[in-house]
Amino acid sequence: MSVDHSRVGPELRRRRVQAGFSMAELLVVIAIIGAIIAMGIPLVNEQLRIAEVRAITDEIAVHLRAARMIAVSKHKDIVVTVNADPTNNITYEGTNGDTRTITMPGRVKIKSGSSASITFHSDGSSGVTSTLTTESAVSSATDRWTLTINTVGMITVSHVRI
Repeated sequence: MSVDHSRVGPELRRRRVQAGFSMAELLVVIAIIGAIIAMGIPLVNEQLRIAEVRAITDEIAVHLRAARMIAVSKHKDIVVTVNADPTNNITYEGTNGDTRTITMPGRVKIKSGSSASITFHSDGSSGVTSTLTTESAVSSATDRWTLTINTVGMITVSHVRI
């Protein structure tokens, strides 16, 4: 059986020329990728805002725990002052007697707390239950994080979207 090489050559060359994608197919794929990215950017921005308010709330909790530990180690009362508007920060005396200040980022606001200050005693207790609330607008809702300091000085964090 013999093969006609004159017919195989042009057909093989035609297949090689037809391999690949057309310009229209590439444009459709690029348009789909662009649409996915366009839909994803607002979602990523929202997640970044949520992460920002959660991070600062976690940082406040760390500083409250640090103030409690300073009170225990120095055997003295440490007062954490909560300044809502306009300063929007929290201050307390650090280990060397210096004032530690935690300022909220622009989008995160300290809202009402149960008191303007939280006192940690030398035994680690706070004497009274206190709360501190941070809020940030996220798309059409508001993320609210509440720190609760109980009488023994333990700090818990809770979240609600309103």
